[in-house]
Amino acid sequence: MESPAYAASDLNACPIPDSDEAPGLRRKSAMSRATRHSNAGEHLVPALSDADASAVLPSLLDQLLIGVVLADAHGHPRYANRAARDLLARHDGLTNGAGGLLAETSTDTRRLRQALALTAALAESPHDSAPATRYLGMPRRLHHISPLLLRLSPSPGPPPGVAIFITAPEHLQPMPREALAVAFGLTPREAALAGLLADGHELRDCARLLDMGEGTARNHLKHVFAKTVRHSQATLVAALCRLAGPCR
Repeated sequence: MESPAYAASDLNACPIPDSDEAPGLRRKSAMSRATRHSNAGEHLVPALSDADASAVLPSLLDQLLIGVVLADAHGHPRYANRAARDLLARHDGLTNGAGGLLAETSTDTRRLRQALALTAALAESPHDSAPATRYLGMPRRLHHISPLLLRLSPSPGPPPGVAIFITAPEHLQPMPREALAVAFGLTPREAALAGLLADGHELRDCARLLDMGEGTARNHLKHVFAKTVRHSQATLVAALCRLAGPCR
């Protein structure tokens, strides 16, 4: 990887910019705008002031397991949350240099910069027919590790920019058992089994990890199917991952 003139403290000390630097972060956000309802008489959700939103957003973004970077069209970061700062400091698939964000190779860096420029251009042309969201896989330093998944979304300006959401698969937490139990009315053992299946374990491995017989595990699985209205492990796992993704 190209050697960056960058230290982790550079982004660590960077607060969320004000409206002149990162208008995309503030525009009509769910936190800074009241929720409007079509039916008269419904209560509106109180809106946060701009000052309150600027104070609350950094701590909320730092709780996310995915990295969040706001960058300009040339790949220069304006803001990064804690997960992104940690990831960039490791120089593993993505880092920050004097010229902006860098990938593991010069070829991947060119691919990243091109995607950033195209995505930022969409912020200036919101009615463009091109897809607003782009996805990129960034190879890691060790090839046997799953690549970083980048989701790029336009952030309107001026100047236009890009919101980059970075997922490192190894940093995802196990499926939250409590969330599954509450959502579907599962017992603790059923939720534990469903969570292990969603995390990629085979049924026999689930039984071993939960210290139960495979027949008992199959019986629990039948109850999980009934409560989730699913009829196969594949559809069950897909449904659980979609539901619990934001909770991980």
